[in-house]
This record gives sequence, structure tokens and C-alpha cells, in this order.
Amino acid sequence: MSTKTKTEEEPKEIALPLKIPDKLIPVFESNSRIKGAFGGRGSAKTRTFALMTAVRGWQWGRAGKQGQILCLREFMNSLEDSSLEEIKAAIRDVPALMDYYEIGEKFIRSRDGRISYTFAGLRRNIDSLKSKSRILLAWVDEAESVSETAWMKLMPTVREEDSEVWVTWNPESKESATHKRFRENPPDDAAIAELNFRDNPWFPKVLNRERLEDKVKRPEMYDFVWNGDFLTHSEGAYYAVEMRDAKASGRIGFVPYEPSLGVITSWDLGIGDSTSIWFWQVSGVEIRAIDYYEGSGVGLDHYARVLQDKGYIYSEHILPHDVRVKELGTGKSRLETLDNLGIRPVTIAAQLGVDDGIQALRSILPRVWFNAEACERGIDCLRQYHREWNETNKAWQGRPKHDWASHGADAARYFAVGFSPVSQAWGEPIKRRMKGVA
Repeated sequence: MSTKTKTEEEPKEIALPLKIPDKLIPVFESNSRIKGAFGGRGSAKTRTFALMTAVRGWQWGRAGKQGQILCLREFMNSLEDSSLEEIKAAIRDVPALMDYYEIGEKFIRSRDGRISYTFAGLRRNIDSLKSKSRILLAWVDEAESVSETAWMKLMPTVREEDSEVWVTWNPESKESATHKRFRENPPDDAAIAELNFRDNPWFPKVLNRERLEDKVKRPEMYDFVWNGDFLTHSEGAYYAVEMRDAKASGRIGFVPYEPSLGVITSWDLGIGDSTSIWFWQVSGVEIRAIDYYEGSGVGLDHYARVLQDKGYIYSEHILPHDVRVKELGTGKSRLETLDNLGIRPVTIAAQLGVDDGIQALRSILPRVWFNAEACERGIDCLRQYHREWNETNKAWQGRPKHDWASHGADAARYFAVGFSPVSQAWGEPIKRRMKGVA
């Protein structure tokens, strides 16, 4: 890629020979205010964005514009934790940039005094950033852990005309604010690319040796580190091996609904948080997870309508044992409420210990085929469901961590505990559409 500009002193154009991966050329050639890249290690995204901050400052300065380039990370206790050295190295590789910038031990600024770099950590300095003026560019590197609160405060802080916000990150969780803001539901005015090691034409041999070793010796982390996949808590995750095997054996893909088979649902009923429902079909020894639904802040009538709207023919609904408990406000149990809404026939899952239930689910997961698109959230729950971590003792606890992943994992566990292939319901499946939905 070659970038050209005209200086104030002379009309001729100056070209900068730049080493940029092909996937990033459209990002930097766009006029989008938001530019970004995400992916695994060795992709050259950080190095490229570091270089392009200097190029952009060079362009602005020579056009007579004055302001600062703000380089941010979530955590920065000192300049050693910043992108300062990465930007210095990028500038030194381009003679025209070396001529334009003055580089000190703790600073980078243009020799004409128009462009200066500022480095800061978002976690401790977000409120002070609001008072900074003339921010032409804010680049947030290692942005995966940046909170939604921080994004909401930062974005309006970058308010100069034609200013830009750049974001680079290694994906870790679908629940991260950065993923949701820039990848799941990106701004209209955004150019964001996925970049991994295979997209880097200058991928170092030393990193390739490390990559190949990870592929053999640490396969559970390989896709996260090198392919930009989301992190699975492999060490403390209950179903890491089973879900990894499901992916490797091709059991996560398209699994259609078969109308000739009854659909079994299994529920985790939340009080004050999420309710999760899996939709299963069984054919011989094969178990098919065809659908998944999760919601919060709504009544049981909402879930009854969801089941009806899906149009499946239900044969059984597996519910947790506490569904019989009567609620103080109504004097009715949730089991009675669901029955009035047409959720029947019902099987109450046995009241087993959590460890026994986890083992029951582990025993059937090798026979489960997952509908990847419809069950995406549920699959993530099974991958991420993990033990509580004791930071003091640096050890995994014997109990599961209660977080967003536990709802879907618990609903699947109730299926493993409550499903019986030789039950009356499965001797001759009851094909009944729901009635009496409120």
C-alpha cells in the first residue's frame, strides 16, 4: 500500500511505501470514522494499526491540522504497558515518518508541533479523558476487556470534525462489550476486518513454530490463540472435552426439525434472571439439539407463546424439581401455571446432586448433534460452563460458577437427568400441539 499527500511547501505528492496486510487495505482506504480489526495472534493487526496512527498523523499535520493521537488500553500502569514502543518501531521503518516525527524516551510528537501522542489506561483515566481537547484519533488496543461504560464515555470524547476511533482486539467472549458493540452490532460508519496469522504475509517463522507446537500440545487453546475463536475455560470447563469432540467430529452443523419425531423441551426456570429452554429430538441412540431459547424479565406465558410460535409437535417437557414450589404471591406453583398454559405432559427431573447431573450430561453428549445456528447461545453455554475459581488459593473449586453460561448448561443437565428413552412418552410419542396459551 502506498499513501500519498501534498505538503504545504510543495505541490508534489509524497508516497509512503507501507507494509499492510491485504485485508486491512480496504479498512484504511475507507472514510469510516470507526476502523478496527479482530483476530488471533500473529496477524500483524497491532503492528499495522500502530504504523497507520503515524501515517494518519503525518497526513493531518502536513494538511495543517493540529491535535493529538490518543493511544489507549484498558490497563496501563506505566508507558511500558502502552503501545509506545510499537509505534516507535513502526515510525523507524519508514524514512519519511522518521523525518516528520521526533521520538524521545517517553514521547512522540511531530517536528512541526502539530501532532502529539498521548498514552493512557481506560480503567483508571476514563473520566479525565473527557476533558482532553482536539483528539483527532483514539486508538484502543487490546480492547476485548473494555467495558460498555468506558465505551459510552470515550466515544463522545472524540468529537473533533473528521476525528476517528480505531479498535483492535483478540476475541475472548461473546459477552464482551467490545464484541457486542463492534462485531455483533457494529456502527453504521465502521470498517472492521477479521485478521489471523494466515492473513499476515510476514508471519515470522519463530511464531509459526510456536503455532505448530500449540496445535499438537495445546489443541484446546489453539483456535482461541491463533484463529481468533472465543475462549473456552478449558481447564475448569465441565464439558470442554465433549464439546471439542462434537466440533471435531462434525456434530455441530445443520440439524433440521423432523416432524415425525416428538420434540422434548428441558427448562431451567429463572427467578429474577434468565430462563433457558433446549429443544431436543431423539432417533434411536441419536440425540438432536434442534433449537434453544433464552429470555429474562418476562412471565411464563411468554415462554408458552414462544413454544407455540415455533410450531413443533411436543411430546414431553422436562422441568426442574423446584417447579412444584408454590409462589407466595399467587399460592400456585409454577408447575400449575405451566399446566394452565398448556405445557404438558411434564416430567419432573430427579433431584440429583449437581455433580451427578453433570456426569449424566457428559455421558450423553457424545451422542448429541447440535443445530449450530439455532443453538448458538446454548452451545456457548455448554462450552463456557466452568468451576468457580478461587483466586486466593489459585485453584478450581468443586462447585460451578453461576454466570450467564449456567442457565443453558443447567437446562441441558435437566434433560440428561429427566429423559428416559423407555418412558411411556417414548413408547409412543404424544403428538400434541399446545392449547390454552394465555
